[in-house]
Amino acid sequence: MTGPGGMDPLLFARARQLVSERTGFRDDAIAPESLERVVRAELARGRSLGELLTELQNPESPFAQVVVRSSLVGETYFYRHPEHFRFVARDGVPGVLRRNPMRLRGWSAGCATGEEAYSLASCLLASAPPGMPVEVLGTDINETSLAHARRATYGAWSRRDSGPHLFPLYRATGEREVVILEAVRSVTTFAVTNLMGPLPDLFGHFEFILCRNVLTYFTPAAREVAIGHIVRALAPGGYLFLGTVEVDRVPDGLVRVGPPELQAFHRPETPLAPPKALVPRPVRAGHPRMTPPPVALPPPEPPRAPSQFHLEALERIEQGDVPRATLMLEALVRQFPDYLPGLLELALLRERNGARAAAYPLMRAVHARAAKLPPDQLVEGPECLPARFYKASADAYLNQGAAE
Repeated sequence: MTGPGGMDPLLFARARQLVSERTGFRDDAIAPESLERVVRAELARGRSLGELLTELQNPESPFAQVVVRSSLVGETYFYRHPEHFRFVARDGVPGVLRRNPMRLRGWSAGCATGEEAYSLASCLLASAPPGMPVEVLGTDINETSLAHARRATYGAWSRRDSGPHLFPLYRATGEREVVILEAVRSVTTFAVTNLMGPLPDLFGHFEFILCRNVLTYFTPAAREVAIGHIVRALAPGGYLFLGTVEVDRVPDGLVRVGPPELQAFHRPETPLAPPKALVPRPVRAGHPRMTPPPVALPPPEPPRAPSQFHLEALERIEQGDVPRATLMLEALVRQFPDYLPGLLELALLRERNGARAAAYPLMRAVHARAAKLPPDQLVEGPECLPARFYKASADAYLNQGAAE
């Protein structure tokens, strides 16, 4: 009996368990083909399955660390989600400056190869008053990715049309390569940390924290743990930015700012008071309540894009109204059967609700439609992601189901 791609099932199960324990990833977010490539490379070097299985029992062993790194997602580029950087410059920095801070500090949590950390640094440098110190920390579990970040040299893949060059960030060194400006590089540092544990106190607190497109892959329990650690590092008056579909509620102690799709949260300078219970006002005898006059209906709205319907469904999920969100997503995929984000959203929602049999046909549809598109073609949705993201997500889900 073999696992995915012919891999030994015991080895695959232990490798997947290791990745989940170290990273908080869901099983369906761990691509079997990534694990298989690592195992085949080790076997080609003459190692046995028994040796590899024994080494996996030690999470700090070289092979175990390679297995964990192989499963990490490193999709990132400069000024990804430009609306977040615009918000930081337009609203975030002026709001923080009202507290008269000595400096502005930012944290890119799960920064991969560093593009997000450098983007945040350039944004803060451009928005801060002259002479105000700026510090940005980029952290990731993968030291190899951080070594790339410290080199501060990037190719065309890190610069894309969907991430406009908002602030001074880099200069060209050749036909395809750019290097981060020294002013940006000098205020940005990198360190290995794991979001499943608290950020060491020596790093302090931050006015701006970006953790986007990371928690998407976590189990619900791991996501709550990670968010708790992240919020702990947010300074009073600071702002936290998460990915569009990564949380279904406002983190404890924070308030939402901006539209729901922005996924921006603010920590008030004074703790939030518990909500007061609403007490209905009594109606005195002889004074019945007045019935409000009828309100004229607004004119019909123009046709909307599927992503707008998708965002409304996400808002329902955030409010805890999962049945209504399910109905909205079902209507969305009926009306727009080729809208990949909606198909994937509904499949994952059904999976979370224990309806795996209903999720599978949707995942197969995601796979089939994504496979017909160029891998790097951006798909419109609450977040613009390449078609290969949807194909890889469906592959991971379907392959994991086949293994079970």
